[in-house]
Amino acid sequence: MQGAGKNHNAQSRAQEENRVENREGNAQTKEQLFWEIFRFLLVGGGATLCDYFVFWLLDGVLFPTFSLTGGLETLALWIATACGFATGMLVNWVLSVKFVFRAVRNPKEVQSKKSFLTFVVISLVGLFLTLLGVWGLSEILPAFALFGKTHLLGTAWNKWLAKVIMTCLVLIWNYLGRKLLIFK
Repeated sequence: MQGAGKNHNAQSRAQEENRVENREGNAQTKEQLFWEIFRFLLVGGGATLCDYFVFWLLDGVLFPTFSLTGGLETLALWIATACGFATGMLVNWVLSVKFVFRAVRNPKEVQSKKSFLTFVVISLVGLFLTLLGVWGLSEILPAFALFGKTHLLGTAWNKWLAKVIMTCLVLIWNYLGRKLLIFK
């Protein structure tokens, strides 16, 4: 009997070591955290595709038809970036609430207007970082050709590279902000 007690204690210690606690003391196993991050990346990938599609539609298809120059070209880049980001944000909100963050303390609170507003504020900070980053990197990254072409779908490669870099950086901000402030 004593051997069974020791085995149970060892299993309990192993389970405790496998748990990650958040600020409120809610425990989540490392496996649950892994799958949550996996779902976050999957949903983020889908939202990013929506973001990039709208960005391309505006920057690569619609705005070039106006032959914009100078300040208007920069404004068009900001508008395309903001519209794409807003589309991705809305897709991400819906899927985050329904699919990503399952281990939450209070599911009704997560779906509240306050949580949505917090989500929007976190996203707006991300948008601001994205706008500055895409604009700044587009200005400093040299124009280049890839596969013999200087543009992909009507948008210069350096803008796409700037968008990818900022997407990766803002992804970290979004996960941490949402996990710590909304999906506790």
